[in-house]
Amino acid sequence: MGKGQLKQYVVCFISQLSVMVVGVAYCWFEPITIRLAEDANLDLSTEDVSWLIAIMEIGCLISPLVAGEVTNKLGRKYVIMSIGPLCLAGWILVLFSKTMLSLAIVRILHGLATGVAFTITPIYTAEVAEPKLRGRLTGTFQTTWYMGTLYAFSFGPYFDYDVYTYICIPVPIIFTIVWMLMPETPYYLLMSQREEEARKVLKSFRDGDVDKELEDMHSAVKEEMSVEGSWKILFTDKTERKAFIIVQIVSITKFLTGMPVIVNYALDTFTRSETFVSAEEMSIILAVLLTLIAVISAFMSDWIGRKPLLLVSCFGCFVAHFLTGGYYYIHEKTSLDGANYTWALYLGLVMYCFFSDIGLGPLLQTLQSEMFGASTRGVAGGITEGFAAFLCFVVLKLYTPVNEMFGVYLNFWFYSLTGLVGGILLFWLMYETAGKTIGQMEDKPKKKVMA
Repeated sequence: MGKGQLKQYVVCFISQLSVMVVGVAYCWFEPITIRLAEDANLDLSTEDVSWLIAIMEIGCLISPLVAGEVTNKLGRKYVIMSIGPLCLAGWILVLFSKTMLSLAIVRILHGLATGVAFTITPIYTAEVAEPKLRGRLTGTFQTTWYMGTLYAFSFGPYFDYDVYTYICIPVPIIFTIVWMLMPETPYYLLMSQREEEARKVLKSFRDGDVDKELEDMHSAVKEEMSVEGSWKILFTDKTERKAFIIVQIVSITKFLTGMPVIVNYALDTFTRSETFVSAEEMSIILAVLLTLIAVISAFMSDWIGRKPLLLVSCFGCFVAHFLTGGYYYIHEKTSLDGANYTWALYLGLVMYCFFSDIGLGPLLQTLQSEMFGASTRGVAGGITEGFAAFLCFVVLKLYTPVNEMFGVYLNFWFYSLTGLVGGILLFWLMYETAGKTIGQMEDKPKKKVMA
């Protein structure tokens, strides 16, 4: 591995640590939800806790729509830098106020940071990485997300409210200090007509001559930025529109297969089962599995391809959730001894960790960052993450009422059905993007439509 490739790995991993920062913030609430509901001083009902979990998605809905536009004006680096201060402001508020209102504000602040990370960080990584490494480097997104989950799950159950918060505070501070030393992407520098800076940055990320790549990059940026009304291009240009539809299908499938619920309601879900370890320990085991499999899967998409992995992921999640839902149906709705069928719960959860981690988990950000041109990438990412936040809000808010009215099994069978339908649609529409240059991924001539 040359010095340029090594720098790509290091800088892209540091950029992905922004995802660990928001992963801690996103999952921070989960290990203490039961304790909050039982705290007499807070006097929170299960419905209040449900709202506090779901309300984070309001921030996730707002910030991508803003960040997608702002990143073309301020740059990828400085928009990503806002993640640390937003999370830190939330942690400080947690320490100074413990009310329903203050917790709601904290969740929204952390949601704003999460929306920025999910929208802009994949763009930064894709614009720094060379095509043959882009899949594995953007794939680390899922690894760092679950590192944040594991961090929260490992400390939350065992420390009181304030100590737990103090443990979380250093994460955004350290990231922000390190991130200040990172460069801007060559794509953005070319968009800003700073060609010499772009050449210098690109040369630091490559081991050979960069003239040809810089020329190709410059031509692509010039062509893509010549089109005004970039958000309209998503709907008026045939290739951009198809890419947008594919990315939205992946987004719907990812989030409606229950990914937000798994990390936000792990304790609640496991307390409803008969397992040989505590619900807290099961949550940590889940986070460890997700993290380890994410590390392995980060190297698979460039080798195997995006489409095969997505299809295997969708159909694998279909089977996994069908098994998990079957266990909970037996446990909740029949007179059979659920302990005899705990194997279905374990197998279903392990299968879900594996199949979600190899496709739906990491590849949404990969596709989002590579299927659109420079003029539409930020806007498309903003719309996608805003829509994803809406999907997360719906699936998180419905989890508790569905459990109370029907049983947890129905949630898992709905997630199973979503995986099946998503897999069928992607089998029909998806085209391969591995190893190709950013934008114009489909092997068809692309005619820009002026808007």
